[in-house]
Amino acid sequence: MNEILTGFRTVLSGEYPQLLLSGLGLTLAVSGCALLVSVLVGTALGAARVLRVPVLGALGNAYVTVVRGIPLIVLLSVVYYGLPALGVTLEGFPAAVLALGLYSAAYTSEIVRGGMSSVPAGQAEAARSLGLSRGQALRFVVLPQAWRVALPALGNEFISLILGSSLASAVTLQELFSQGRYITNATYRQFEVYAVLALVYFLLTFVLSRLVRGLEARLSRGVTLPERRVI
Repeated sequence: MNEILTGFRTVLSGEYPQLLLSGLGLTLAVSGCALLVSVLVGTALGAARVLRVPVLGALGNAYVTVVRGIPLIVLLSVVYYGLPALGVTLEGFPAAVLALGLYSAAYTSEIVRGGMSSVPAGQAEAARSLGLSRGQALRFVVLPQAWRVALPALGNEFISLILGSSLASAVTLQELFSQGRYITNATYRQFEVYAVLALVYFLLTFVLSRLVRGLEARLSRGVTLPERRVI
């Protein structure tokens, strides 16, 4: 026991806490940027699938099917190591953001599709009768209501992105897990280092999950979700 306590003191002394904080900041940064990519791409895909836009709807379905069948580590490797063969070279941070964002977009597309499907068809019809175009009805009437339904699930997706960002060390990004491995190599304290990493990830996701639950409870008060599709 004394040996383990000594190991924890070693890991949490000197420059190591600063390295962990630096890695945590980078983890949050890459996860936040990836979430932005995910929301933009996922919203476009989800809308195209629900509205059955010619060609785009079919491509969206194909994209979701393919990406959800590929491990994240493989997509990260394709973006970072494979794209240079096509003349496109990305540094670790943009490569991780792109891969994580595109991977998450497949799941965000399902979230957006579910949110849009919960909006009564009469909402879009009423908007069209008031003179709004189909695009305007989608932008100003359907999507705001869909996002209210989708926000809690999107919060959970952000938590998944944070956990998935630990794989970004495979593309040389010095995020939290990568810094932990560096400390392990420097101190030879595997158990203590990974125990600290597990605690940090747990506390981070626990706080976020509590915030998501609070948001979900707040948004669900007095809200009834009819199961009708928006066409």
